Amino acid sequence: MMSDQMTRRRFLRNAGLGAGSALMLAACQPMAAGQAGDDGAAAPAAEPVSIISMTWGRAEMMEDVAAAFAESNDGAIAVENQTLGWGDYWTKLNTLYASGSPPDSAWTHTAWVRPHAVLGAIEDLNPRIDASPEFPDDWYESVWGLFTFEGGQYGTSWDVGVQGIWFNRTLYEAAGLTGPGVGSTYADLLEASLALTTDRAGNHPQDDGFNKREVAVWGMSNMVDNWVNEIRPQAVAWGTDVFNEDETECIVNSEATVEFLNWYLDAIQTHQVHPSADLIEGLGNLFVSGSSALISTFPGIIDQFDGSFEWEISPYPMGGDSGAHTLNVGGSAFSIPSESPHPEEAWQWLAYNAGEEAHRIWAGTGIINARRSTSKYVLEQLDVPDTFVEFYMDRIDEFGVPVWQHKNRAQINTALTAAFELVWLGDRTVEDAANAVKAEVDELLADA
Repeated sequence: MMSDQMTRRRFLRNAGLGAGSALMLAACQPMAAGQAGDDGAAAPAAEPVSIISMTWGRAEMMEDVAAAFAESNDGAIAVENQTLGWGDYWTKLNTLYASGSPPDSAWTHTAWVRPHAVLGAIEDLNPRIDASPEFPDDWYESVWGLFTFEGGQYGTSWDVGVQGIWFNRTLYEAAGLTGPGVGSTYADLLEASLALTTDRAGNHPQDDGFNKREVAVWGMSNMVDNWVNEIRPQAVAWGTDVFNEDETECIVNSEATVEFLNWYLDAIQTHQVHPSADLIEGLGNLFVSGSSALISTFPGIIDQFDGSFEWEISPYPMGGDSGAHTLNVGGSAFSIPSESPHPEEAWQWLAYNAGEEAHRIWAGTGIINARRSTSKYVLEQLDVPDTFVEFYMDRIDEFGVPVWQHKNRAQINTALTAAFELVWLGDRTVEDAANAVKAEVDELLADA
């Protein structure tokens, strides 16, 4: 149950919902399936149990999984999937938690699992896992660990979200280059980008007459769009970070982090191998169109490719004198609310979604499963190069940096993005932006 010290009103406040959200409670409370209408009438012993599972997407797939699950248990447990959009999902779920009437199971995410664990809103699943000898144990450690907090396991993973380097092999080979890989450095990335960046007259950045407003191909793009998913794992590749180890202080103004950020400022403004936002506004994804040789992104971009070029995957290069290759690793999971109306049935639902039968359904929609033995099921649906399998499956735990987690992650990402907007445009120094934003981020970090 929710902690005795955690009142409903306090939960609403700590979950980031306004006081007015209390007015939503009655409207958002789900009716428990099979609720008795006559207190004096005993339910038949064989009455099926219906549970509610909340998700923020993939409604059709979840209906398929629910149907397969019902078949596997001979109809003893039916699942009613309730699917909402991302923003509405968290608003409703937090309101349901605060009202004491949550669903039976709910998807959780790295943005929310720790706050919900601290607030006592979701179960530590370790006792259930320990009591289930058939429960799988071949999870990617870096993914499974995203939902581990202070010794508890607050989610069972359902996907892998890895972000790293994607490069246009066709462009690299045409320029006589092999592309980044294990052993590559940021110095190598700059050298290649100088050779690849070409304006419409055929000039490179180091040539007289190069026109950055008439570029046909950029050496790289979209490498500093997101602080949590792109900039921070690259900072780690430089042997530094954006936050200190116990996540109580922003160290964006530290000497090592400033050095890393200045590398990108130079790439954009001095070497002109990476576009600033004003040069590519309205042009869409340059990598997809073949106008950028390299990008930092997730596998979802595959759906946008038209087959006009060959591509490959790489971890982020090694930076500075103490760098290491990294990949940003995220994911989502199933959780059981602490006040779930049917926790035992919910656990059976979670356990089913951890198994091979469910994972084949998941993989059929393009999802990389979070277990080593089932992650490659998706390859039956995807035509990908060997480097995709190597870095986004086989070597996730070797290079993976768990995505940074905090209750105020979105606000912190927004604050850092706003502070550095003028930096990437060449109108503000890295040092000035870093020193200016530190206090704001430190305050958000303190609100844990």
